Amino acid sequence: MLRMSRRAAVVAMAALASLATLTPGVSRAADPVKLEIGYIPILAASPLFIVDGQGWAKDAGIALKLTRFESGPHAIQAMAAGQIDLLYAGVAPVLVARTKGVDVAVIANSAVEEMVVAGRGAFAKALGANPTPDTFKKFAADTGRKPKIGTQPPGSVPDTVLKHWLFKVIKVDPADVELVPMGIEKTQQALLAGALDAATIREPTVTVTQQLDPNVTLLATGAQMFPDQPGTVVSARAEVLKNHPDAIQALVKAHLRAVDLIAKDPAAASKIVNEYLGKGLMEPKTLEAAFRGPGSKFVADPHGVVPAVEKMMGFAKEIGSADGVIPVAEAFDFRFYDAAVAK
Repeated sequence: MLRMSRRAAVVAMAALASLATLTPGVSRAADPVKLEIGYIPILAASPLFIVDGQGWAKDAGIALKLTRFESGPHAIQAMAAGQIDLLYAGVAPVLVARTKGVDVAVIANSAVEEMVVAGRGAFAKALGANPTPDTFKKFAADTGRKPKIGTQPPGSVPDTVLKHWLFKVIKVDPADVELVPMGIEKTQQALLAGALDAATIREPTVTVTQQLDPNVTLLATGAQMFPDQPGTVVSARAEVLKNHPDAIQALVKAHLRAVDLIAKDPAAASKIVNEYLGKGLMEPKTLEAAFRGPGSKFVADPHGVVPAVEKMMGFAKEIGSADGVIPVAEAFDFRFYDAAVAK
């Protein structure tokens, strides 16, 4: 009897193993969903760092891999190639990508009005609180060169809102200013080194540059550059949304939880984010100050940014950054956010 029981047990275990192999739900239930998320190293990506740092994704059965990019256009190219699954970056590259046939969608918002213009030196003093086209012409006449303003590549949110501020708000002649596209870190270094007269920057770069050089001044807020300025969103490939809806739902819910933590406890949030954004080289107090600064406005609801995004899309076409205009609402997939906030 004992010998038969052992044999029966072996047969039963083999049968279960075969069943697990043939039945997808059995074998994969315990396996984590692997998702690679791209991000731009800015404060608006903080909800992602908090979700990962607090282990909320892991608790939901999701294994995250975070990949850093220096600009939205570069990141969206990687997403279009299927190299990353989700992305924390500006909304403009997502919309431009859709005009080119890339099937990606915005599933949540992260921040708005985050982009500002900061400057130093003679140009910042000349510009003052009431910039005019004549300020740019006079600067060129006095110095023998056009003012240099650093930004990110064409098609990015920084480039788009900077051009809106210059050409629509101030009404500067494009021939009177030199725009210099570069990565985020190089922009900060060039501004502090005096290689740029001004730059479009976001937190925590705003706080860091002003701490390093008190002469760096804020020339325009996000609202002044582009009212209700759309900023960083969370986007995903359509294939990922189709194949892993439960994982995406869990991520969006965790994203909302992280945004709530930032609002309620910026000190705690700064300690978590510092491990990702500061890499141990930045004091948590600096990040906490950035969370409380004028360039920090976290908003998770994607519905509210659609009108401003429509205006940005129209302007992107006007300046040649987008080939055409698409119905902006079609670029948003509200299902996951709406389910996350449903009571």
